[in-house]
Amino acid sequence: MNLLALTDYKLSALRQQVVQEVARRTKAATDNADSAAVIHGNELAKRALIVAAAGGHSILFVGPSTCGKTMMRAVALELGLAETFEIRCCRCGNRSDPRSDCTCTVRQVERHLGRMPQADITVEMQRPTHREMECRGTKLADMRRQIEAKSEYVSTELGPHESSLMRAAVIETALDPAARETVLAVARTIASLDNCEQLEASHLVEAINYRPLATGV
Repeated sequence: MNLLALTDYKLSALRQQVVQEVARRTKAATDNADSAAVIHGNELAKRALIVAAAGGHSILFVGPSTCGKTMMRAVALELGLAETFEIRCCRCGNRSDPRSDCTCTVRQVERHLGRMPQADITVEMQRPTHREMECRGTKLADMRRQIEAKSEYVSTELGPHESSLMRAAVIETALDPAARETVLAVARTIASLDNCEQLEASHLVEAINYRPLATGV
């Protein structure tokens, strides 16, 4: 499907179809249970989703099949975040799974990652281990409480240490001006979730770690 050739009306209709399909899959998979609680493991991905929902940032879930990417998008919808994406980490889906063998060539992986959607936050997910399958993690209500408790601070001013860290990140990860502003916006959300008025180094580091994956292998 050539998305560039679609009219705004058709794109809107397609988006609505995707939202409805995610909702249908959620109901089938959870049997009306807590949609976040049925996602085993992947607590870091849940944290990233909390940040995305709290700040209205777009988010991309990357991982193998059956790791919970679609369910995470369903949780995002329940949190009021519609701009979500998902993609496998490679064509076969096993590149980031230490328990499975990836059958993709280097070129195939590069081409696959080159088609990766762009989002403010990118987070990798993993298939849960047997131990993780035996327990449930963060629930939807817990995620909502964290989002609702965030402060409303707006400053993105950096102190000397944080400015130095940002300069290093710009050089090492080749952040362009737009990407830098996205990192600052995400860091601001993280700081607000921590009820901090000023951006601290830990907030910047977390935001930088949410940048898209490198396409090289």
